[in-house]
Amino acid sequence: VVGSSGSGKTTLMNIIGCMDTPTRGTVTLDGRELGRLNASQLTDIRKNVIGLVFQQFHLIPHLTAVENVMVAQYYHSTTGEKEAIEALGSARHLPSQLSGGEQQRVCIARALINHPEIILADEPTGNLDEANEQLVLDIFHRLHAQGTTLIVVTHDAHVASNAQREILLNHGRL
Repeated sequence: VVGSSGSGKTTLMNIIGCMDTPTRGTVTLDGRELGRLNASQLTDIRKNVIGLVFQQFHLIPHLTAVENVMVAQYYHSTTGEKEAIEALGSARHLPSQLSGGEQQRVCIARALINHPEIILADEPTGNLDEANEQLVLDIFHRLHAQGTTLIVVTHDAHVASNAQREILLNHGRL
């Protein structure tokens, strides 16, 4: 999903991610109209169906990398340090001790740990150098090849060119 600042990209992601509701229209996810679901049902979708990757990493500063990944498992009722470490590849550093690329990999591992069907990524490479951007794109390519649906918001033409489909959002209109 591409578009200028203020076009509604992040709002669209928040609606798809069950964090916001549309002012008009309906959103259907896997045959279920999100506007008809209660808060508990929406939480279950966020917990079991959707993985979120943000431009701002939203890591908990006093938790190690592996603990930040395990937070997602905790809410899924399957806390397993071994699985979190395997998903991450490294573990014992605090976010302040990690590079931007390493922090983003922690965010991606956190989003993937519960094996979501859909990954929503809002500017996932916006804070990264070219090498780390490519690492993220490689991860996304592997996920897509495995059948995961990825919806990526980006301003980056290179990132957009890697998509199977590009959607332009202009002042709230596709």
